[in-house]
Amino acid sequence: MAQVLVAEDEAFTALALVDELERLGHVVRDAPDGAAALEVMRSFAPDVLVTDLMMPKVDGAALIRKVKARPGPPIPVVLITGVPEVKLPQGLPYDAYIGKPVDYGKLGRTIDRLTKAAS
Repeated sequence: MAQVLVAEDEAFTALALVDELERLGHVVRDAPDGAAALEVMRSFAPDVLVTDLMMPKVDGAALIRKVKARPGPPIPVVLITGVPEVKLPQGLPYDAYIGKPVDYGKLGRTIDRLTKAAS
């Protein structure tokens, strides 16, 4: 079981991600954009960040860079987006990529792998 923060601006996708991750036994918090995700992190210490790329206020790329720059243990990042991986910004420090529509089985396995590697 991991603590997972989901940053996703599409309400239906966010709800589906939260429901599926909770079904898998994870503790999940969600945020509708990167700015809200950073605010959630003031009181919730995720083991993994699952984020979309294109979001209002603070987009996924900026969120990832801010999370990776924080002091303390590194937080693995799973990037979920409809943007093909080859078209992502150069040097974006994510740990795993999953294209949309999300394969929830793959997402669960990826979170398990990343949290085992971090412990």
